Amino acid sequence: MEKTVAVTVTIGDRRITLEGPEDFVRGEVRRFAFSVEADARPAPAVDGQRAALTERDLVAQKRPRNQSETVAVLGFCLTENGHAEFTEADIKRAYVRAGVRPPKVISQALRDARNKFDLIDAGTKRGTYRLSAHGDRTVRFDLPAGE
Repeated sequence: MEKTVAVTVTIGDRRITLEGPEDFVRGEVRRFAFSVEADARPAPAVDGQRAALTERDLVAQKRPRNQSETVAVLGFCLTENGHAEFTEADIKRAYVRAGVRPPKVISQALRDARNKFDLIDAGTKRGTYRLSAHGDRTVRFDLPAGE
């Protein structure tokens, strides 16, 4: 019979108590420590700036004119935050975080961004996408349009 261990971890204003076999508790503590370490990393550079830009800030700054440009901006934000490939669900969550009403059919917006405007490419797995080189240049240098 394995020894039961109880540990209380405080992260910010949250307290988490873990109780169970020692291996389980050690694994969970490592996972929490890794997530805190990942949150503590400096934000990636966007257009040469060292600032934490959220989806909401980036959409406000870039002012996309249509859903395809919005998908590219959100894909850019996901890519800069370490998600080289993303799914429809990732884009939908990014829309919600950005405070922008998502399109009724997100898969159609992704298809249009890929096929009509070449802003995103297909990912390595089925159902995944990644920002294309053209999409990256468009978001970095061409948006907002008209300036």
